[in-house]
Amino acid sequence: MKLVTVEDLREGDVIANDVLLEDYTVVLSKGTVIKAPYIDKLREMGIFTVYIEEAQESAKAPSAKAPSAKAPSAKAPAPQKPAPKAPTVPQKSAAQAAKPTAQRPPVQPKAPAPKVPAASTPKTKIPMEKVTILRDDVEEQVKNKIKDILELHVYQQTEGLEKIADAAQNIITDILEEEEVVEKVYDVKERSADIYEHSLQVCTIATLISLKLGLTKKQVYDISVACLIHDLGLRYLVVRYEDQDINLLPAKEQEEYKKHPIYAYTAVKNETWLSDNAKEIILNHHERKDKTGYPLGTDLVSRMTQIVGVCDEFDELICGIGKARVRVHEAINNIRNYSGIWYDADIVDAFLQLIAVYPFGSKVRTNRGEVGIVMRQNQHFPERPVLRIVEDKYGQAIHAELVVDLIKDTTVVIQEVIK
Repeated sequence: MKLVTVEDLREGDVIANDVLLEDYTVVLSKGTVIKAPYIDKLREMGIFTVYIEEAQESAKAPSAKAPSAKAPSAKAPAPQKPAPKAPTVPQKSAAQAAKPTAQRPPVQPKAPAPKVPAASTPKTKIPMEKVTILRDDVEEQVKNKIKDILELHVYQQTEGLEKIADAAQNIITDILEEEEVVEKVYDVKERSADIYEHSLQVCTIATLISLKLGLTKKQVYDISVACLIHDLGLRYLVVRYEDQDINLLPAKEQEEYKKHPIYAYTAVKNETWLSDNAKEIILNHHERKDKTGYPLGTDLVSRMTQIVGVCDEFDELICGIGKARVRVHEAINNIRNYSGIWYDADIVDAFLQLIAVYPFGSKVRTNRGEVGIVMRQNQHFPERPVLRIVEDKYGQAIHAELVVDLIKDTTVVIQEVIK
């Protein structure tokens, strides 16, 4: 599948993923064939990007080439027209013969069959590029595996839980296969509160940070395994935690929610396949250096646990686990504000270098009043992406390809994310 802007949609494209509003209302379902009225409606609703089936793109390629294939046959008769006139040429006077020669220069300006550059303009359009930590197929496979393992798990019955170790190893292997893996800026988007996706997301980001900070293979492995089951205790709660700020819940529910790390630790503390470091991470992933964390309120938080804590805090904010959901840039600002207070500053710095402040596909407003869509990230500059401007400062739609690279044009800054 391929992400495209609404302006690039064409009739006949097939929707590859449900198109959702902010409240997860489905606007167009997967498999819908695009028609012109749908495109207009998407614009009206402020939806700027959708996923389409790539097969549609390749299927259209032949039909696009068909005209050029016919062009030669259309031009074939043209050379035959001068042929019949050839015998009459010698019968004309020299002066008349000179005229055709004089008329050729005007023909050459027409020869700007250069309509070719115009036709090739769409090809020069900057493509949208999402940079993810795991390949889509690996992510889906691992997520399903985690879900299957954890859904079968019953408190104090840990048979089969050891398979989580294989999932962690698959994640590490896939990440390490990527070139310059710790030098990229990755797109992470807000989503619904799903503990399996959450566990996988925390695992992948924590693994990246661990590699960036130069931890040993054993430490990276322990972090990855611990992340995949760090919220195992949430399965034992009756407290509703989705899109809930637990600090606003009744005292008894808050107290119950804050026990989930203890429940998870108790469930795995006797497992020999888990290291003590991994168990400590599971117990203390909500603890903070300033003693404001839980369940124990200790400041004895290892660096390995802090790495997981940073990733867990960030992902809980964007998917709404025990917190009210916020946008990615707001969650990142929250992490930045507690650098050196909740977590070691170098751990926070490593996190900030890896995660895009404005994920691709985000709709933003610049200091010039224009509205743009994030097309791709700039390596090493998570706050300075490449934008495609879709509305001018007066709110008028721009259908031409107008791209602003915030690294090249330093006068432009993003002022807000538009919901």
